[in-house]
Amino acid sequence: MRARILGALSDVPADAWDALHDGRNPFVAHAFLAGMEEHGCVRASLGWMPAHLGLFDDGDTLVAAALGYRKRNSHGEFVFDHAWAHAYAQHGLSYYPKWLGAVPYSPVTGPRLLARDAETKRALVAAIVAFVRQSGWSSAHVDFHRDDEAEAFDATWIPRIDVQYHWENRGLWPDFDAFLAAMDHKHRKNIRQERAKLARHGVRFRIVHGDEATDDDLDAIHGFYLQTFAEYGNTPAITREF
Repeated sequence: MRARILGALSDVPADAWDALHDGRNPFVAHAFLAGMEEHGCVRASLGWMPAHLGLFDDGDTLVAAALGYRKRNSHGEFVFDHAWAHAYAQHGLSYYPKWLGAVPYSPVTGPRLLARDAETKRALVAAIVAFVRQSGWSSAHVDFHRDDEAEAFDATWIPRIDVQYHWENRGLWPDFDAFLAAMDHKHRKNIRQERAKLARHGVRFRIVHGDEATDDDLDAIHGFYLQTFAEYGNTPAITREF
């Protein structure tokens, strides 16, 4: 197998890329990742430059791939390694560029090593290491990978364990009233008062699926996104076109 760096996901056909995963995680789909590139969500000015790694057989067929980026900062990763960058700088070293295997701006666990078997996943990891060393970059990072991919990384990789909190309704509450009934009187009363206040102000909730959203809906949603980033003094990366 031969390793090749892909400077754009459009360098490989969508069906070849999507054949490497089961389709259950939209964040690794060719359409999603290529769309981010084509519509300016990942670009040099934001510190994200596509550097996906593909393994090809003798017939030049894509047999494995790792989504990846050349990073000039730690923006949009949701893994905070600024202390590492500072430590490098204190010793006269450059932490950037680094190679990052992750979905931009999305701290969502999912497949990162797109390969059909454990042996090919290990070959993919070895190719990542070889590329980063050859390029002279400081390090390689693979964020939010699935647990079943951990065995592909040998002892030279340092695991980092973080905690995420997820709320799940495991069948305990068939509806919202049942959810409220599980609370004490004070919390139940507070929630009902808050919801009643919203109703008095004319606020209503409506579920809109993606294929049902109008241009006005999308304009409003993107406007809320821009406003949120402006209020916190951050740079929005997701474009309206995307």
